[in-house]
Amino acid sequence: MAKREKGGGGLACGLRIVFLWGVPLGSVVLGFAPGMFDIVVSVIATVAEVALFVMRGQNKSGKRRHSIRPAGFFPLQLAGIYMVQLWVLMFSMASDSSEPDGFPAHADSHATNPALAVGGFDQPQQMSAGSTRISAATAISPKQEGGFQLDAPVESLRWSPKTISVVLPCAEEREYAFKTVESVFQATPSDVLHEIIVVDDGSDPPLSTTHLGPETQSKFRVKVMRHETTVGLIGAKKTGGDGATGDIVVFFDCHVAPQPNWYHDFLSLISENYRRMVVPHITALDVDTWSQIGSGGGLAKCYLTWDADFKWVDSNDRYIPVISGGLLGMSRQWWHETGGYDKEMLGWGGENLDQSLRVWLCGGEIVMAPNSQVAHMWRDGTQKTRARYHLVGDTQRNRARAVYAWYGEFASKLQHYPSFASRHPTADGSPWYGDLGDFQTVRGRLGGCRSFAWFLRRFSDIYEDGGLLPPEVFMLREERSGKCLWFQGQAGTSGSGQEGASLEHCNEQDDRFFWHLGNANRRSGKCCSGLRAWNTDQCLAGGQGGGKAITGICSVAGLDVGQAWALTSSGQLQRSGSCLGPGDSPDSLVEGTCLSFRSRGGAKWTKLAAKVPLETQLYRSALREHPEAFHALPGRAAAA
Repeated sequence: MAKREKGGGGLACGLRIVFLWGVPLGSVVLGFAPGMFDIVVSVIATVAEVALFVMRGQNKSGKRRHSIRPAGFFPLQLAGIYMVQLWVLMFSMASDSSEPDGFPAHADSHATNPALAVGGFDQPQQMSAGSTRISAATAISPKQEGGFQLDAPVESLRWSPKTISVVLPCAEEREYAFKTVESVFQATPSDVLHEIIVVDDGSDPPLSTTHLGPETQSKFRVKVMRHETTVGLIGAKKTGGDGATGDIVVFFDCHVAPQPNWYHDFLSLISENYRRMVVPHITALDVDTWSQIGSGGGLAKCYLTWDADFKWVDSNDRYIPVISGGLLGMSRQWWHETGGYDKEMLGWGGENLDQSLRVWLCGGEIVMAPNSQVAHMWRDGTQKTRARYHLVGDTQRNRARAVYAWYGEFASKLQHYPSFASRHPTADGSPWYGDLGDFQTVRGRLGGCRSFAWFLRRFSDIYEDGGLLPPEVFMLREERSGKCLWFQGQAGTSGSGQEGASLEHCNEQDDRFFWHLGNANRRSGKCCSGLRAWNTDQCLAGGQGGGKAITGICSVAGLDVGQAWALTSSGQLQRSGSCLGPGDSPDSLVEGTCLSFRSRGGAKWTKLAAKVPLETQLYRSALREHPEAFHALPGRAAAA
């Protein structure tokens, strides 16, 4: 009987101890971190309970009759402990909601915090090393009913971001890395800057032993993540993005200087839509003074060409079709939902196309930050601006992966470009650009995503009005010589940005003879005000010495009046009062006043072998067969 009583007393003691830990355990279950005070109170109460249990045993062995603890006292004791613990817990939560954990706000200066120095990316267990923990972000994430919705209501996308993680991919940047870190820290308030993540992409020696040592890391809130061998800019950015813990993740290059108040637009614009990517105005940086050159007005917008390249474009629209590269920001949630970057892309180039398309096609958007400026070091060929990283990867393969992942049936356009058409499957029959399974995973997670035709229609001001979806392409034959205008460059992007055009024997099998209308008309905003060489980035820019014409990078928005060439109803290639025609010899081309050509026998051109190009056929087919896919588009873009 004595044994049963002892065992029963032990069970009761155990249950009382469990009750004493009710508040700390309950807070963990509900997703809150119990405070140190709450834990200490439970520990003290537990020790006291064990002591009472031991003393009770001694009483029984000594046959004492008095009670150590009055009956009914434990419930009152427990209630008192709970009240104190809950009060402290609620006070702690209220304090945390006003300041990001780990970084108390200071009005006049930055608070320092020991950094998380991470050595060896191949050792993930080291990623939490450091003397002080940087907590997860405290923002309220947007809630969506029924899982991911491609066309979610605007109100479901709003949230309240508070902190920013800045990711800097750095390889052999050295003093530029330090200056960039210092600039980011000085330009960002303490209560906003959650961390600066520097991804050391194989620098030798490591940046943490030269310019970003422990003292610098502590002073500037730097978290160093290192690749022992260089994987390239794309992989470095993915490592940093995956490791970021701020509400918003901002990517900068390791040679920039954010200007005052750069962060305001990122916080405000992304708070309106957690799926929104924000791009600042990219200005020029004087690397000697590490200051912005001029007063701003930098670049921000690009468009996508058929050969998977990108070109700068001017427009009054705040929305950006394609980002240029590495300066951007988005919510941490959207980074993880979209998968960040394609892990099979190596080196640099192509990731901006992939990321732009996965944002637009999978329910997001990209906007320009109207008041945010970041001064960027442009490479001008001098020693001090040279690239310092080791080149890895295959940029053309990266670009092809973006095309075959997102273009759909439009990917067949790559066969019009010899640099892509000449690539062949591997020995085992696999595509030369690799497996695209990761993209299918993203599509499945994000509701299938939209078609590339949707993207073209969404930016119809560029692709339709700018002439990239021409109703027809055609040859231009000069009647006097019987020859056609031949583009002297190659298909795709011009390496020099300028090419020539001459008169050659017409050949319908050679795409270099085909032209089409291009560049928007500045007055109407519709197509077109120039002539573009098919499958290139070049537009006719006039005559040149040596008996040929010249071309330049097309001004899609129609802002370059030098490209305003048109074939008139009378058969003249004319720009204002100037015409293009044969010179003293029938094979030469000259530019002169339209009247001057009368003495040479005239200058008359005719269209030849006009046809609807593949890209336009595919586009018209998509509009005709799937009109429902374009209903969610804004304005006239929705009207097929």
